[in-house]
This record gives sequence, C-alpha cells and structure tokens, in this order.
Amino acid sequence: MQRADFYQLKSDDPASRYPLLCRLLEKAVGSGQQVYIQCRDDAEASHLDVYIWAFKPDSFIAHVCAGDDAVAPIVLGHPNTAEENYPKQRDICLNLSHQLAPKEFERIIEVVTQDPDMILITRQHYRSYQQQGRSMQYHKL
Repeated sequence: MQRADFYQLKSDDPASRYPLLCRLLEKAVGSGQQVYIQCRDDAEASHLDVYIWAFKPDSFIAHVCAGDDAVAPIVLGHPNTAEENYPKQRDICLNLSHQLAPKEFERIIEVVTQDPDMILITRQHYRSYQQQGRSMQYHKL
C-alpha cells in the first residue's frame, strides 16, 4: 500500500528541514531505495545540492540534479521537472514543495515546520494523499 509520512519539526525555519532530510536520505540509500526530492524551485534545488555535499565531511550522499547526465540514487528536482528525470525506481518522493508530490511514488515524505503557511499547505496535502488511499503516518519530533 502506498504511504505518506509527515515529520513535524518544532522550528518555524524552513532551513531546519535540511538536517532531517539528509538523515532520511542516508537511511533510504542505505536500504537500497531511490529518492526524488521535489524542491520548491531551481534555487532551492541548487542550494540543497550544495548542502547535501557538505552535510557530513566524512560521509557521501550520492545525488544529482534532474537533467544531469550522471546517475545516482537521489535526484533533486522541482514541480516542473519532467517525469523522465525521476529515479528509475519510484520508491520515495521527499516533498519540499507547495505542490503535491507525484502520485507515482510508493512513499511520500513531507517535513513540516511550524510556519503557519506551511501548516496550512501540509493539511491540504494530508487530505489529498489520504483521498489517494495512502496509509498515513505522522511523526512529531
């Protein structure tokens, strides 16, 4: 059954999502899963590209930006990314965007801050994923 996970952080800072995101990426890649990260836009994808490389100096989280010629278990994109640029396996979509995650993914993860606008959007996403028939999981951190 398809699943949607929501991780609620205590902070209202959107950047507070990135450390948790990287820990989730390490876990997913360690278990052989492929991840598509749907960023808000190109600027966030570029920022996250640099952030992931610098996350831990002693570790390596292989990733590429959508449209790159290289292949990696993690692909960074945004709502306008063409489907052919998604990972071959549609295991996880980690959604940072205000848009819904693509339906093709087995699991959707959203990391939520306490920003009032983000909470409103997340509630809408929750209802939409629930209507898709996904198993819903909520994690308060």
